[in-house]
Amino acid sequence: MTGLLDGHAAVVCGAGEGIGRSTALCLARDGADVVLAARRPEPLARLAEEVAATHGHRAVPVPTDLSDLAQCRALVDTTIAELGRVDVVVTVATAGGGQMAIDDLDFDLYRKAFELNVLGVLEVSRCAARHMHERGGSIIQISSLAATVMQPKMTAYSTTKRAMMTASFTMAKELGRHGIRVNIVTPGYTTGSNLDAMFQSIADRTGADAATVSAGAARAAALRRHVDPIDIAEAVAFLASPRARNITGVEIKVDAGQVVG
Repeated sequence: MTGLLDGHAAVVCGAGEGIGRSTALCLARDGADVVLAARRPEPLARLAEEVAATHGHRAVPVPTDLSDLAQCRALVDTTIAELGRVDVVVTVATAGGGQMAIDDLDFDLYRKAFELNVLGVLEVSRCAARHMHERGGSIIQISSLAATVMQPKMTAYSTTKRAMMTASFTMAKELGRHGIRVNIVTPGYTTGSNLDAMFQSIADRTGADAATVSAGAARAAALRRHVDPIDIAEAVAFLASPRARNITGVEIKVDAGQVVG
């Protein structure tokens, strides 16, 4: 797929470690210049250097808090100012909202999750879409299995991610006449420090060891393994490219068959 995004400009929101980093590198590999957005400036600067050194394309770090709508708008404005256009938007950034039963919900945390997972994602997406009307473009949101597989004490995360998905599908319907495609990629258990911490937490509660917990979760997937950040990034790169020119309004689960159906 190298070269399919030559001359394109992409924005990756949540361009930290894991999925965000892999996505930025994949889009640059395929020819895109990239704007990298996340809250912490130091990791962004390092990733920008890595992208430029590895693939030779422009990588512009823009520290951004996606829960601040003014910063979302400024991010798109900066992209246009720096790269002259925007063709691809990927939103990886997310907020959990805390793990608690509905009866114990902290509405301040819930509100913060909604502001990032729904409002911030939509603001970046719709602002970018206004610049895509002439040439078309691709908007790709990263969701979670928690949006469709309900778990206790995950209300804030599950409901805000589901709201984001519903709004994005509506956006796909509204923007299609402009050649703008909107799709969702939903990862399964994705390797990295967050997954390691989750398995360790389960191990601490159950008395098992983390490796056993991880192996059990992998066995529950049809392919008997977890996914890596690069797997999600490759799906994003496909959806961003002309190869997916007639794909819009869909969710692609990259979960090794964790949820079939």
